[in-house]
Amino acid sequence: MNGVNMYYKELLESSEKAYLETNRYKHFKNIITSERYFSNYISYKIMPTVSEFLQDMIYLADEQKDYQSDFAFVFFEENAELSSELQRTLSQQGFESEKHIIFTNSLNHLKLLEKEFDDITFTKLNENYLEKYLKFKYEQSIVYGETYAKQMYNDNRTNLLNNNAKVYLAIKDNQIIGDVTAWDYGEYVEIDDFYVQESYRGQGIGTRLQFDASRGFKKVILISEEENRKMYEHQGYEEVAYYWTALRSPRK
Repeated sequence: MNGVNMYYKELLESSEKAYLETNRYKHFKNIITSERYFSNYISYKIMPTVSEFLQDMIYLADEQKDYQSDFAFVFFEENAELSSELQRTLSQQGFESEKHIIFTNSLNHLKLLEKEFDDITFTKLNENYLEKYLKFKYEQSIVYGETYAKQMYNDNRTNLLNNNAKVYLAIKDNQIIGDVTAWDYGEYVEIDDFYVQESYRGQGIGTRLQFDASRGFKKVILISEEENRKMYEHQGYEEVAYYWTALRSPRK
């Protein structure tokens, strides 16, 4: 693997088995978390023509016909722009597109410090904090609907302590004020689901959570949008790739 031709996107998708793989795309499908877009989507290996895309959406609609929400989510080929024709089609079909930037660097090139706080504890999620964490995430998820929140609650309870992800917490006054998920990809660790309560931002809590999550790995990788570029570049991350997604959803 050489850093191009979907290397990073393929790496980040490697923790989940595809429901279907063709010569053009992978289809990821999880009926347990059917309301979660990032568990149910088509990921293109090569850019589709407009005709192929429309046919793929017919296929996806049939696969998701029993889902409560009528949505469609697609990831496009890494480092490929959307053609004007495909952009028009996406707009006509009710999709909203978004560019995702992949940032990475060696851990020793990142400005992630083990900052100490007098009143905040940092710890890896374990059985002692599981119930509190499940409630914490449920409260975040409820804005997407009760069905989604319940699906994620049950999935987290079943799998959170048993998969290749580790969750790191920031605790103050016995309450969770921040968290981050670390996915293990060998020499890489992906920083995912990064969150700090708004009133505690700008104090270095997020940097400390990243430090704890990346400890012991050679390289760190994360996905973000353009609005967060300055923050991550300040921490030493460098853009290495990008990809577009398109989402059609009644939630928007």
